[in-house]
Amino acid sequence: MAIKSFTRSTIENNIFYRSMLAGNTAFSPPDESILAEEVLTGTQASVTFSSLGTLAAGYQHLQLRMVTRDNRGISGTNNIRLQVNSDSGSNYADHGLYGNGSSVLSYANTSQSQFNALSINPSNSDTADAFGAGVVDFLDCFETTKYTTIRSLNGVTVAAGSTIRLSSSVWMNTNALDTLLIYPSSASFVSGSRFTLIGLK
Repeated sequence: MAIKSFTRSTIENNIFYRSMLAGNTAFSPPDESILAEEVLTGTQASVTFSSLGTLAAGYQHLQLRMVTRDNRGISGTNNIRLQVNSDSGSNYADHGLYGNGSSVLSYANTSQSQFNALSINPSNSDTADAFGAGVVDFLDCFETTKYTTIRSLNGVTVAAGSTIRLSSSVWMNTNALDTLLIYPSSASFVSGSRFTLIGLK
């Protein structure tokens, strides 16, 4: 059946096409696009993004950008943990480097039940209104012939001390990414914490 293009046809000039595109070029998503975002307006224990395969249709990779703070009553940074597809088995591993301005340390973890590579969360006892910032890339996370590789860069500056961390992680499962759970290792995120999910080609 022929398709009429309303954008290109007039009363006197009826143009019909055999394609559902009706004379228009195929839609191609931009190289980078915000897929979802959550900005907390109160205390919250965790944040979840779901239906990622549908949400990120047309994209090869995902990026998570975070600006966070938690409600612990003690000073110092707090790890942010990431868990995918509700998998709490020993299927995660990570390693990385971090520095505090005077020394540089390295670490490696295997057989973990989550990613534990983001030390960016200041507490309510730290410098007022100071938030940590982090960027996490999930590479080839919809491929089903390889494990999902994750890389992250994050840091925080507060009166109690500054930290920057670079890490690489792997989820040892070939399933496509579908859900992402984000939570601090203790306490809860506070109002103003922002979580933005980006689709990348």
